[in-house]
Amino acid sequence: MAIGHIEDKEAQAYIAEDDTDRYSTFSDPTGVIVEQKWRGTVQDKTDMEILGRGQVLRRNFRFISALAFSSTLIATWEILVSNILFISINGGTADLFWGYIVAFIGLTLTYASISEMTSMAPTAGGQYHWVSEFAPPKHQKFLSYLVGWVCMTGWQAALLSVSFIVGTVIQGLIVLNNPTYVFERWHGTLLTWAVAMFTVLFNTVGAKVLPTVQVFVCTLHFLGLFAVIIPLWIFSSKATPSEALLTFTNGGGWPTTGLSSMIGLLAPVGSLFGFDCVAAEEVEDAGRTLPRSIMYSVYLNGAMGFLMAVTMCFCMGDLAAIVDTPTGYPFIQVFYNATGSYTATNILVTIFIINLTACDISVLATASRQLWSFARDKGVPLSGWFARALGGSTIAASAMVAWSIRLGHQYRFTLLPHPDLVLFILAPGNPG
Repeated sequence: MAIGHIEDKEAQAYIAEDDTDRYSTFSDPTGVIVEQKWRGTVQDKTDMEILGRGQVLRRNFRFISALAFSSTLIATWEILVSNILFISINGGTADLFWGYIVAFIGLTLTYASISEMTSMAPTAGGQYHWVSEFAPPKHQKFLSYLVGWVCMTGWQAALLSVSFIVGTVIQGLIVLNNPTYVFERWHGTLLTWAVAMFTVLFNTVGAKVLPTVQVFVCTLHFLGLFAVIIPLWIFSSKATPSEALLTFTNGGGWPTTGLSSMIGLLAPVGSLFGFDCVAAEEVEDAGRTLPRSIMYSVYLNGAMGFLMAVTMCFCMGDLAAIVDTPTGYPFIQVFYNATGSYTATNILVTIFIINLTACDISVLATASRQLWSFARDKGVPLSGWFARALGGSTIAASAMVAWSIRLGHQYRFTLLPHPDLVLFILAPGNPG
C-alpha cells in the first residue's frame, strides 16, 4: 500500500471500525487510549496505520487553528524587525529589500515540496521521517538519525533565541522609559528565563486551549503589523528610492560588499523558516489540512514580511542615529523617533512582545513534540522516559522542562544571532 490518501473502500472500512484497544496501543510505548472524537478522520487512521504508529495525541487542530499556529510561530515581520540591525550593517536596506524577495521565492518553492511530503507522510517526526522514507535505502538510517538530531536541537535553539529576544526587548523598553536604569546583561538573562518559564507553564497547563489562543494571537499578529507600519509611514522621515533600494553597505568590515550582503541574508531567510512546525498527529485530516495551512501561511506571512521590509527600508531613518541606541534594539529607537511619544512606542513594542511571546509558546510546543517523536523512534538517550512523558496529556511536560533550562548566556546570542537557522540549514530535510 503506497503512502498517501487511499481510495480502497475495504481498507477504509477496516480502519473505520471501532478498534480502540488495537489502534491506540499499536507500536507505541505509552499505551495511551485517545477518545474516538479526538482520533481524526478515517484517512488519519489510515495514515497512522501506514506509518506504524498509534494515536496518542488529541487531534484538536483544524485548518484555521493550524494556520494560526504556524503564522504566529514564524512571526515573520516581528523576527525581521528584531534583526534589522544585523542586515542594516551587513548589506543595508537594499539587501533587505532584494534579499527578502529572493529568499521568499526560493523558500516558497521549498515549502511546496515539504507540503507534498507532508501530505504523503503526516507524522510528528517531520523531516527526519521524510528523510527515512525518501533517502537511498542504504543511507536511510544514518541520514534520518543525523537529521533528527539536527532538527531537534535546531528547535531547541529556536526556543532559546526567541526567549532571548523577548526578554531583552523588555529590558530595552525599560531603558527607554527609565533613563536612570543601569543596563546589566544578567538582567536580560533573568528576563529570558522568565519568558521561557512562562512558555513552559502555558504549554503544560493550557495545552487544551492552545488552538483557540493561537487564533486570537494570529489576529493580533495581522492587525499589529498595520498598527506599526501606519504610524511609521505617517510620522517618520523617508529615504529616497535610490537610498532605500539601491544602496548596499558593508558596515561589518567584510572583504567585499557582496560578501557582506550574503551574510546579511540571514535576517530575511531566518524570518521565513519553520512553516512546517505544526505536529501532524494533532491535526484533523492532517494529510490535506497541513499542506494547505503551510502554503497559506507562507503566502500570508511572506506578504506581511514584505510590507515590513519595505517600511523599514524607507522609514528607518539615519542608521548612525539608531545603531548606538541604549535600548539595544534599533527598531525601538525607530518607533520612538517616528512617534516622539513614549506611550505610542510602548504600545507598539508591547504588540511586538505579545506576538513573540506567543511565537515562543508555539516554538516550545513544536520543540517538545519533535523531541517526543524522536524519542519514540529511540533516537535520543533515555528514549523510553521521554516517549512516556506524554502520559495521558498532549504535552510532553518533562521533555519541555529538560530542554527549556538550557538557556545560554547572552554573549552566545550576540556572536550568533541565528543558532537555530544554522542548524536548520544543515538538515537536508529542511529549507535551505
